[in-house]
Amino acid sequence: MTDAKTLRRNSDPFTSHEAADKVNVAKMERIVCEAIDSFGKAGCISDQVLHVLGQDGYGYGSVTPRYINLKRRGKVIVDGRTVRAKSGRNQLIMWGARFYQTLEGKE
Repeated sequence: MTDAKTLRRNSDPFTSHEAADKVNVAKMERIVCEAIDSFGKAGCISDQVLHVLGQDGYGYGSVTPRYINLKRRGKVIVDGRTVRAKSGRNQLIMWGARFYQTLEGKE
């Protein structure tokens, strides 16, 4: 689990420290991981995760910081494959670890 203290810098204003201390990191990581898992073997890009979780009121700043720790912990896999996002730029496809398949189809 990510330590809330890593969500802010020592030089940040006190409001950032207060906000970081109030984030339930474990809960948000679980919510984001479940959203990614919901796409199954197809995987998803950040735009899709944000769309799904945005319906529940979660914004960019609550969702996207969770990706890095989920990747580090092996809960989410990326392998360089991308899809064009609504911005016109490519986004990495993410898979829940239990759904990931290599290009050769091997798990």
